[in-house]
Amino acid sequence: MEKLFEEILWKSRLILIVAVICCVVTAASFVILGVFEVIHLIEGLFSYLVMHSEDVSRDSLVLTVIEILDTFLISSILFIFSFGLYELFISPIESSRELTSQAFQIKSIEELKAKLGKVIVMLLVIKVFAHLVELKPSSMLEMLYLAIIVLLVSISLWLGHDKSH
Repeated sequence: MEKLFEEILWKSRLILIVAVICCVVTAASFVILGVFEVIHLIEGLFSYLVMHSEDVSRDSLVLTVIEILDTFLISSILFIFSFGLYELFISPIESSRELTSQAFQIKSIEELKAKLGKVIVMLLVIKVFAHLVELKPSSMLEMLYLAIIVLLVSISLWLGHDKSH
């Protein structure tokens, strides 16, 4: 009876394949969304540079670039998470061992959390700068707040930097 229970318990990990597939599909969807955002950016650049349209401003183009970065970073988070889930709970991916990139080689939960954490920090940095682009400070105090925000973001990036390299 104990052997049967252990066999069922061991095979139950395969349920995570559903989560892996869903993450990969969502990540691929975000890549496609990013491609459409790039097309939108190119159209905006054409309107701004060639047609001199009043509807498109430099700030809106910068925000579009930030949105593109945001979209592709979310996609990368989902890919890293799906590869990590698969490697940790289902089976090692032999094809990834042949690559020189270490991004998808995950050996422990701690390593998965560290990789996801770094990408999430970058995502948050992009979000902060997206908001900073939209702000138009009207006083010295607001300028000081912006400087403090930039300083805090810089410190967080410095603290999160891998010291082993």
